[in-house]
Amino acid sequence: MPATTYTIKSGAYSAEQVEPLGIPGVARQLSAGAASANTALTATIGRISMRAVGADIRYKIGATSQTATATSHFIANGERLDVAVPLNANIAVIRNGTTNGTLEVTELV
Repeated sequence: MPATTYTIKSGAYSAEQVEPLGIPGVARQLSAGAASANTALTATIGRISMRAVGADIRYKIGATSQTATATSHFIANGERLDVAVPLNANIAVIRNGTTNGTLEVTELV
């Protein structure tokens, strides 16, 4: 079957060149409390979708064990973010205020 060509902005892309965000894989619920908590993601994952539930949360992503702090990246309660992550990714979370929350993470395959 020939590739369908689409025009996006000023370029032309075939269906083979446009990659969807991903298919939901492993689901994780990361508790964000007063202390930073690190979680290792599946080693081969390159993208995640995450949603803060119950509180504003700070997070830090890297290829080794991470520590989230008051100046780490911010995700508001109820907000969803889709981000690329390095192979062998770890994500650390901590609450932003005085209320504990959960960071719902879906690994995208």
